[in-house]
Amino acid sequence: MPIIFVESQYPVSKNREVLAAWMKALEKYPRDDGLATPLVESAVTSDKCGLRVLSAIQTKPGKYEEAIARTAKFMTEFFDIEGFYYEVRTWMTIEEAMESIGEKAPET
Repeated sequence: MPIIFVESQYPVSKNREVLAAWMKALEKYPRDDGLATPLVESAVTSDKCGLRVLSAIQTKPGKYEEAIARTAKFMTEFFDIEGFYYEVRTWMTIEEAMESIGEKAPET
């Protein structure tokens, strides 16, 4: 069950604009527990470039394509915010990674 990470970064001066876009995106695309389980709702930090937000969801079996498409649609709400950047990455679970090399993950 792949994990979808979304990391975004934006200037502190855009905080209200990003918050408004986020609220709009949540209205348009409410969480669908049938697609994925949230692992990290929103973790926030700051650095010299502004605010950074990280979210992670673990997709349900057979729902990756739908979950990644939904993530892409959600992120379109931020397209017009100057200085807003984001990256979407998909990670495998250890079981998936081991399986991809023909091995079985150790029991924990």
